[in-house]
Amino acid sequence: MNNTLKTHHKQIALVGNPNVGKSVFFHHISSIYVDVSNYPGTTVEITSAPIANNTVIKDTPGIYGVSSFNDEERVARDVILYADIIVNVVSAISLERDLFLTKQLIDMNKDLIIAINQMDEARALGLEININKLSELLGVPIYPTVAITGEGMKEVKEAIEINKAKKGNVDPVLQRELTELLPLVTNQAEALLILEGDLIIAERLKTEPRNKRNEIYSTRRKEVNDLISKTTNKSNTKERFLTKISNILIDPIWGSLAAILIGFLFLYQFLGIWVGGDLVNFTEKKIMNAYYEPVVREATGVFLPIEIVIKDNSPRKTLIYSFPKGFWADKKKYEELKSYRKNNKTIEQEYFFGPSDYIEAKANEIRMGNLKNNFFSALGTILSGKYGVLTLTVTYLLGLLLPLVIAFYTALALLEDSGYLPRLAVLVDGLLSRIGMNGRAIIPLILGLGCVTMASVTTRLLSTKREKIIAMTILGFAIPCSAQLGVIQSLLAKSGGITSWLIWLSVLGLVLVLTGFIMNKFLPGKATPLLIDLPPLRLPRIENVFYKAKTKVGFFMSEAVGAFFLAACIVAFLQVMGILSKIILLFEPISKTFLHLPKEVSISFILGMVRRDFGAFGLTELSMSPAQVTVASVVLTLFVPCIATVAVMAKEQNWKIATGIWVTSMLLAIGIGAILARMLGA
Repeated sequence: MNNTLKTHHKQIALVGNPNVGKSVFFHHISSIYVDVSNYPGTTVEITSAPIANNTVIKDTPGIYGVSSFNDEERVARDVILYADIIVNVVSAISLERDLFLTKQLIDMNKDLIIAINQMDEARALGLEININKLSELLGVPIYPTVAITGEGMKEVKEAIEINKAKKGNVDPVLQRELTELLPLVTNQAEALLILEGDLIIAERLKTEPRNKRNEIYSTRRKEVNDLISKTTNKSNTKERFLTKISNILIDPIWGSLAAILIGFLFLYQFLGIWVGGDLVNFTEKKIMNAYYEPVVREATGVFLPIEIVIKDNSPRKTLIYSFPKGFWADKKKYEELKSYRKNNKTIEQEYFFGPSDYIEAKANEIRMGNLKNNFFSALGTILSGKYGVLTLTVTYLLGLLLPLVIAFYTALALLEDSGYLPRLAVLVDGLLSRIGMNGRAIIPLILGLGCVTMASVTTRLLSTKREKIIAMTILGFAIPCSAQLGVIQSLLAKSGGITSWLIWLSVLGLVLVLTGFIMNKFLPGKATPLLIDLPPLRLPRIENVFYKAKTKVGFFMSEAVGAFFLAACIVAFLQVMGILSKIILLFEPISKTFLHLPKEVSISFILGMVRRDFGAFGLTELSMSPAQVTVASVVLTLFVPCIATVAVMAKEQNWKIATGIWVTSMLLAIGIGAILARMLGA
């Protein structure tokens, strides 16, 4: 028998159907925030936290029953088998569904506390629940709650702390059969699963499974129906306004129009124009470029070699102030520079720390300068040059990336918390079923717009390996992450406007559909039917939106900072060594001949292999026509998944699949880019 899950800690398990609020309970009880969304399947693995001396609480994936049919059930099953107390969270508006699992937990003879959540939704629907009578019939304590507001949570926490959990009332006939099996197992929970025909548990315990699932399920369903008839009453039959809106959102015509409108407002208008255009123009240009970078470069030039080229537009002339040993070694000349700046307001400045900076900036047309290529000039270039870790990286992270990521995750949190995503899943189910998946796949695809790496993990929500591979391939091919998406939306909005945006969107949509269609034809099997609970449509809660956005932004930035600093160091080092220009020449046939783009765009492709969003930032530094911006945006979006995503894909599937996605996406991006460049005359 497998005893690996047994521990010396007292274990409390939060168990319930998908989207009943278990993760909110976990947050209230443990004070640890976990991802909370208004759609089923947010929790895909176990989250644990200590809550008292020698006591651990675990948040399990949403399940409809304890069995071994899918990954979520197997993960939750093992936690339930060895938990000391079960806190069963059920939805007040779905009692008929949720009490089926409750009855199974009671039949397992588990110590149980029941929390009936979403009581506010039940009250709005005119649904009355006789809590005391239901508690009496089940034989376990029941607490009404509204977890998102904290209503009833104090009572639930107290019940856990003083252990008010009880074993419920098991049907006498079933109890006799379970008692007969007890000598073969370690507890009644295992006996019930054996009786229900669970093959994995039977094999683990080296016994034969019984085949009484249908009989037990039929009896359990009758018991639940009897409980509902005795303890609930609906006094209000008037349809709620939000219910009407919900019906509109899943209507094939009106729902499609709503989805198009939301997509346009979210991607183009909000992310592309308002945030990527107006806000980023202020944070990047007005703050970071105008104030932060000059201060950092001046500070670097105090002790390191620096040369400042000033272009004065009135009168037109160019002045060069050279400090081979830094400002400190020639204070008189530095005072002259400061005086000239103070008295002339129509100047533009460029900072150089070594010969390599001149080459990269094409300033060699002016002169090579007095700076020598030595350790100190190389250090200045790496710290504060064009690709400097203190200039480019910080400007990108704070001036460009942070506003875009905050805006994206806030907007996504609003869509998640409102309950719109499951309705979108219903709406697109017909389309996705034609490319080998069901509507549930829309959730990881949309989450991929935040972070493709994390979205690759959430493909676990899909039912079959076939669907997971198709979804993962589409994520690798056609779904940009939040920061890359924001930068590209901004570029497209500034250059070609709505026309460029529509071309970019159409190409991505075509790649997505064709990828799924081809894989659906060649991979054995077919799409599974969509079975999804539609959670209540509600106004997003500001607190939940804030915490969700804060958590995801924090996670994204913590990953990005290290990767960007490392990439900046590598690129700056390659620049100093003269290797960067050679790499550009090496990729020139692809960038210029195939894609009709500036040769410098190859740097973006190289950076994109490390982090897609870092590659996108490189495009903002180039001068390109609207057609070239469109081509570059399409190619970079379709380009290879970043290193972290490839690693996750290999972990979730295998290295063969991950490598295949990586290589194919590169070839696909270049091929489509070449065709598009000729169609647009780039």
